[in-house]
This record gives sequence, C-alpha cells and structure tokens, in this order.
Amino acid sequence: MAKVRKYLDAGCTEYILTDDNRIFCQPKDKCDIKHIPDDFQEQFAEMIRGTSDTIYTSKKVFKKVKVGEELKF
Repeated sequence: MAKVRKYLDAGCTEYILTDDNRIFCQPKDKCDIKHIPDDFQEQFAEMIRGTSDTIYTSKKVFKKVKVGEELKF
C-alpha cells in the first residue's frame, strides 16, 4: 500500500503521486477543464521529478483521492 503524496487534476486525467515515487494516471469519468490549476505545468514538472514508475489505467481505479490517504490496490 502507498500513501498519496500529491494529486493533480488535468481536466480529463488525474495524476496521483505516491510516497514510493510512482505516478498513477487515470482518466476521469467526465472531462472538466474548468478546474485545471493556472500553474499546472509547474506542478506537473515538480510531480514527475524523481518518479520511478508511471502506471496508466484504462478506467478510473481510485475514487475520491485525497493527499495523505492510503491507496488500496
């Protein structure tokens, strides 16, 4: 199990960085480009630095992700 260190919403994709330096990329059920942060590029660049693995999912696996919570997979 891994804890969520950072969560980033990119409108149609969610990026979840865990404390073991893995990123989970999962599609959202519905695109919502109104909630993309203004500094998305900076946050994304910070997030991917030092990442060991990137895991892409074909559907939403983790629901209601919060920083500090443990992911169960």
